[in-house]
Amino acid sequence: MISLRICLVFFCFAIAGCALLKTGQVEEVAPLDMSRAEIMAKLRQRRYLRAYRGMTFMQLRYHGDRSQARHENPLVPQGTFAGNVALVLRKPDSLRMEPLSPFGTPLVVVVAHGASFRAYSPSRNAIYMGRTDRRGIEEILGIPLNSGIFIKLLLGDWAAVMGGEENLELKKPGSVYVLETKRGAGGALSGFVELEPRGLHPVKMELRTQRGAVVVHYGEFVKTANVWRPSQVEILGPDGKNRLHISYPTDEDVMDTTLPDELFRLEPPRGARTLWLGG
Repeated sequence: MISLRICLVFFCFAIAGCALLKTGQVEEVAPLDMSRAEIMAKLRQRRYLRAYRGMTFMQLRYHGDRSQARHENPLVPQGTFAGNVALVLRKPDSLRMEPLSPFGTPLVVVVAHGASFRAYSPSRNAIYMGRTDRRGIEEILGIPLNSGIFIKLLLGDWAAVMGGEENLELKKPGSVYVLETKRGAGGALSGFVELEPRGLHPVKMELRTQRGAVVVHYGEFVKTANVWRPSQVEILGPDGKNRLHISYPTDEDVMDTTLPDELFRLEPPRGARTLWLGG
């Protein structure tokens, strides 16, 4: 009987030892002890997409003011949209976005290039004219950002939005590294970004603008041909009322490409009504 008990005790210790060995195989997260200089050195080696062209999935919740421009909004007359979007982005200031109907036809064509912002609604035969300040993106998508910042956020280039590395200050870390800036890019007065400790990719940003705080959440970042891009981007307008969520294809082989200016031109067809955004 005693020998049986001894065997059972050894057996229990053996099982516990196996469990400890198995647990010890799990990769541990490095302690958050990096200095600002070390973080910046790693970030300087990081490359994000300069351009993108592909099919994405977009969800939009819009509870903006019912101004004349809001009432005429061709994309979200009922306040919501969910569907495929043909998306073309090119830094620093070029955008083409075509939300598609279930039949694959464009519901609206949104184009930003330089200082020009235009949106065309085929169903209304109306062209919406504006500039690439926050009014264009805000009237169509409900997010008070100029198109330059909006494009960089969608491409994952958060450092450019924060005003450059020289403006970033490292705060005392908790479970993530927090970099804060007092001078962001045009349209953003200040803000902060949270970087996950493994790859130093952004998980959350907050941009404080004159229209209120804009919050950005990122999904996992994917690397293709030594270039990083986000798998998902979610942007919340002030007070969280307006929400834009874009999901990129996870298996897409995306690389930087040269995109012609013709993609970012939009001429209204003859007879189209002209409506001005923001007034």
